[in-house]
Amino acid sequence: MAKAKVTIGRLEYIALPRLGVARVHAKLDTGAFRSALHYQKRELRELDVKEELVVTFAMGRKRTKVVFHEFRLVTVKSSTGHRTERYLITTRVKLNAHTVRTQFTLFDRSDMKYQVLLGRKFLQGRFVVDVARKNILG
Repeated sequence: MAKAKVTIGRLEYIALPRLGVARVHAKLDTGAFRSALHYQKRELRELDVKEELVVTFAMGRKRTKVVFHEFRLVTVKSSTGHRTERYLITTRVKLNAHTVRTQFTLFDRSDMKYQVLLGRKFLQGRFVVDVARKNILG
């Protein structure tokens, strides 16, 4: 028997524990394949054997620096057809009682209203979006 999907609104408050973010407003975007996360600064460091990606996030009043050892470059196509290369990282999202490990592309969203966009890969098999509602889970 299939597990029942949880209904969420077009906007929800989430936490990103690894990034030190206790609460941030996220926009649910059923048109986006992957999720996107705003970053303040990023730096690729060359190590002896591998590379590491150092990313500074500033959400709300808190600024955190996180080192990712597992990441890759992906090509993302916008709704206008423009292609860009972005870093892809994996982290956990906490949405009320639900914790989901998901992928994010890192993108400068400073000119956008929401710093976090959650796409279909996050939603798939878990959530249904009621676009007429906001903040259903808290």
